[in-house]
Amino acid sequence: MTAVVPTLSEPAIRPFAIPNYRRQWVADLSTSCAFEIETLALAWYVLVETGSVVLMAAIASLQFLGTLVSPLLGALCDRHGQRNTMLAMRLYYVTVAAVLLLFAHTDNLTPWLALGFATLSGVIRPSDMGMRNVVTSGIVPRSVMLPAIGLSRMTIDLARMGGALTGAALMATLGLAWAYAIVVALYATAAFFTASLRMDRPVWHADGATVFGQFQAALRSVRGAPAQTATMIMAFMVNFSAYPFVTGLLPYVAKERFGMDEYGLGMLIAVTATGSITSSILLSRIRLPSPARTMLCFSVVWHALIVAFALTKSLPLAFGIIYLAGVAQNLCMIPMAAFLLGNVAPSLRGSVIGLRSMAVYGLPLGLMVSGYVLNHGVAFWLLALVFAGIGISVTVIVWLKYRQHWRPASMA
Repeated sequence: MTAVVPTLSEPAIRPFAIPNYRRQWVADLSTSCAFEIETLALAWYVLVETGSVVLMAAIASLQFLGTLVSPLLGALCDRHGQRNTMLAMRLYYVTVAAVLLLFAHTDNLTPWLALGFATLSGVIRPSDMGMRNVVTSGIVPRSVMLPAIGLSRMTIDLARMGGALTGAALMATLGLAWAYAIVVALYATAAFFTASLRMDRPVWHADGATVFGQFQAALRSVRGAPAQTATMIMAFMVNFSAYPFVTGLLPYVAKERFGMDEYGLGMLIAVTATGSITSSILLSRIRLPSPARTMLCFSVVWHALIVAFALTKSLPLAFGIIYLAGVAQNLCMIPMAAFLLGNVAPSLRGSVIGLRSMAVYGLPLGLMVSGYVLNHGVAFWLLALVFAGIGISVTVIVWLKYRQHWRPASMA
């Protein structure tokens, strides 16, 4: 399960030579910044107002509630166009955030209303990253798909740095209403640049005559490829066992373990994102002979670093470990996305990625389980140890069961 040493590839900036990719990158960055400010603002607001770790975790969890509609959005993407689907999603974000801003501005917002708005956002939000990758696959040639996806994913990590620090500063100085004013402006910017994309009209396919037919074709594609099935399993597992510790549980770590305020939370998020940016840049400049081995190897590393993060009592050491966890995170997730998109027929990419998005359900499940356990007094380090043990065990089982299907030639 050791990763093969990568070799240098084309310049990292090659995808930016494509005008559509530049527009999409700006739209993705704006959306990611809005996501980060929104999540941090609502989670901190609920934690301060209620003091409940469970409700704080619920804010992050509810934003993934709509994962069940991801296959539907994927099928619509294949049938009605990638740009049109993405634009509709981002106009929806603008609308939900604008209504919440109205409630916050008039002092009518309550923690329960905040949970309701998180639920509304969660109807569409889980599909966003997958749809970004589908749009990328329709914009760039396959030869630069891995660096293009890596650079696209970097928008999430840049947003986790800037968005988290901005959100913390806005919450600490100006309050929730001003934070949401920025969120609305960012969503509107994303919608504008998405609308400016120039892409080919979708091609009609007989087996996609209905949305259900498109969904069935995607299921057949995944079931007929064991390596894709294994990748779906891995996607669910890392969302359940690893992601909660670098996303929704960080407010708990900041407040309860290190006694930090909003700025401290923003710093934790920013350091994690810096690690992810490091690996995104690395993957944009190298070619991986075996992305599957890289993905599986860094799944193990990622889980091990989470345990180390939970065990340390030194804040400087915690920052260093969470940085390395960010590096491992993207070295696991980006090869996973590139494999799925690079080995699926273009007419089914949206539908297959829609199925992949359902794996995100592992994250709210992991968040709710961990929030419940922590609320009942279980030590954070013990929780991390159990979750990491589950994640590493599944990774090893997937490798042993499907190793004959991980052919480097098919993963390039």
